[in-house]
Order: sequence, then structure tokens, then C-alpha cells
Amino acid sequence: MSWKQTLEKAGPGHWVLPKRKTMRCDAQLFLSDELLTDVEEDVFGQVVNACSFPGATRVVLTPDCHVGYGVPIGTAIETEGTLLPTAAGYDIGCGMVQLKTSLTKEQVADKEKRRMWIDEVVRRIGVGVGQSGAGATKGVMKKMKEIVRHGAKALNGGHHNQVTERAAIDVDDDRFDIPEIAWSKRGQIGSLGGGNHFCEMQVDQDGKVWVMLHTGSRGFGWNIAKKFFVEGALLLGLTGRSEDQIWFDADSAVGRAYWNLHNMAANFAIVNRLLIGEAVCEALEHVFGGEAEVYYEISHNLIQREDGKFIARKGATRAFPKGHRALQDTKWAETGHPILIPGSMETGSAILFATEQAKDSLYSVNHGAGRRMSRTQAKKNLDQKTTDLRMAKLGVVLNTRNTPLDESGPCYKDLEQVLGAVELAGLATVERRLKPIACIKGND
Repeated sequence: MSWKQTLEKAGPGHWVLPKRKTMRCDAQLFLSDELLTDVEEDVFGQVVNACSFPGATRVVLTPDCHVGYGVPIGTAIETEGTLLPTAAGYDIGCGMVQLKTSLTKEQVADKEKRRMWIDEVVRRIGVGVGQSGAGATKGVMKKMKEIVRHGAKALNGGHHNQVTERAAIDVDDDRFDIPEIAWSKRGQIGSLGGGNHFCEMQVDQDGKVWVMLHTGSRGFGWNIAKKFFVEGALLLGLTGRSEDQIWFDADSAVGRAYWNLHNMAANFAIVNRLLIGEAVCEALEHVFGGEAEVYYEISHNLIQREDGKFIARKGATRAFPKGHRALQDTKWAETGHPILIPGSMETGSAILFATEQAKDSLYSVNHGAGRRMSRTQAKKNLDQKTTDLRMAKLGVVLNTRNTPLDESGPCYKDLEQVLGAVELAGLATVERRLKPIACIKGND
């Protein structure tokens, strides 16, 4: 029998997978009828796994969900006393930055100038797997220990408190017992990376120009995560491809070590995005003469303490509405903070704001459109010429000779459907839609 047949309808766009067998809690699934139909059956086995970890008290599935490692991409898990590395993943602290500019679509209409902007950005940052960051100046490198301990607070000025989800994440232990292989990757600060990471110029429905960035903690965070996946599997006696089943008692020695280094990786990711943001602003002002600034920065692969429990968001975005106590004394207290949702190079992206009902989803919504086609399938089944022609018709300028097939529009779910599911469930409202006009991908 299909897992879908066991679901109970809880409301518009809201389903419940009842607690059963090994599950310590039920799961709340926020999916429209259309999206539910297309969810892979293997996702439900991973939902059960998420609900079965020691300490699990609540589990939420977001509309962009798809198969991940251990738990689905598009999951938020509340735990009491336990840490779930699989629910933070390898790219600890991965997330988004949105830059707001003074420019209009008329001012960036010239494709050649957009190509110049791409060249200027690429010159200022590292693009691709393993690349060093152009932001890794001597001044920044001297501050690296402060950066991983204090995040954006280690940078000059205190204005980041108003434009970051968290300017810094507390590091409980000041000892710098960072794995040498992770520390050796600190020079990647200020670099974009590869895969689905990107820097994209966009135009909204009012003709205003924005820039969206997507990247994380790079090799620094990856090697920290890998250390604890391996160590955790050994401690729990797991074998084979079972590293994604690990969990730690938060009060154990290994749990405290993971928490300490996880938070350092998250601080690295915050600063990485802000440094890239500064470089992109410089390039934009150099080519187009306008002004740009950080509008908001937010993560979607992270574990944090909220209301005395751990909330792990794996491919899920925090969604605090207006009046939430965490937003007191911030510029977002009366509106809620912006929720940055990338779609694809073809369908565009969005900015959302949460409603009070977001409490039902652990104050979490999707982190994007969600993949519907693997990279291998894309390279095998999609036609390069057809894809390139489609992108040319859309007027999107790229940094690559050809459109990366594994990042093209058909690889992702319909963003309209995903956003529609969020609004159907009453979790958030779409405030702004963003159409891409230039895109830098760390394609390899």
C-alpha cells in the first residue's frame, strides 16, 4: 500500500502522516493535491526516519520536498536533547542573500552591459568547486578565527544585525579544535562554489532590479560535517551507507563538539554571503552606476535552538511572522522577516512574508522550488540546443557558454505550484516575484 493512502487531511494544503511503528511523533505535510501526487514514494520512508530519531517531537515537510539523505530535502525537525547532523547536511549554513538596488529594468536592458557585470562579479569572487574566494584578503584572513566565532560581528560596522537572520551564532567553546582539513579551506571565504549555487540579477513586478545569491560554508563546513558523519557512524556501530542515520546526545562530548563546530561553519557561511554581497554591489555600481545594499540574509540548512528545543531545517527556511518575539527590536518586528525563495533560471524567484499560521509548520516554509530531476537524468534526457534557445528567448545572460542542463528549468518543480501550496496552507504570502535577467552559476 502506498504511504499516500495513509495520510489524513488536516486542512487546505495540510496533511498528517499518523504516528506508527518506530515513529516518535506524527508528521505534518504541507502539500497541494497536485504536489502530493508527484512526491516520490521514497520520501515517505525518509519522513518516517525523521520521526524515528531519538528526541524527535515534531516533523514538518515543506512543498518543495524531495528525496535527500536520511531525511527529505524540505524538512524541519524539532528535537529535545538530540542533534541530527543529517538534518543540517554537508553544506552547513547554506542559504541566501538578497541585494536591493536603486536601478530599474531600463537601466540594465543592455545585454552587453549585463555581460560586463557578470565578468566584474566573476573577477571579484571565486566561482566553481574548490575555488578560493577573492574576498579572502589579508585583512579578512587575519580575522578568520573571529569570523568563525562571531560571524558578521567580526566584520566592520554593526549594521548587519538588521539585515541578517542571525548576525552571529553562539559558539559555546572558544577552543579552536577545528579539523585541520576544514581549517585549510578557510581561503574559500568569499567564494560562490558549484552545483546549484548562483548569483543572479533579477527584475521584480515593479521593474526594480535585485540580485540574489545562494551559497554556504564551502569546504570549511563540508569537512566539519564529514568528520562527524564518520565519527557518529562509528560510535553508533553503523555500517555501509548509513552515516545519514546518526544522531548525538546534545550533552555528550561528541554532541558538544559537533554543536561547536556546526555553529562555526554557520558563521563562516553568513560572512561568506556578506562578502560576496559586497563584491557584487561593487561590480553593480562599477558597471551601471547605481547603488546596492543587502536587503536580507537567511539560511536554509541549519540547526538552532528555538524555545528551548533544537529546530533542524534541511532545505527549509525559517518563517517568523510579525510580532514574533525573536524579531523584537528589529526592523522586521511589524512585518515579519523576508523569506527568500529561489526558483530556477527560467521560472524566477520570490520574496515571501510569514503569517501567524506558520507556527503550525515549525515556523518553516520551503527553501526553493525543489528538484524533480536528478543531475544525471538532466544530462541524459535534456537537449542542449533546445535548452539554450529557450534561455535565449527569455533574455537571460549566463556566465557559461551553454546553459547548465542540470540546473535548467525542467530540473525543478513548478514554482507557481510550490508557492501556491504555501499560500493555500496559509503559512506565508508572496510579496514579490523576481524574474532572472543575468545568472552566474558555479558550473563545472
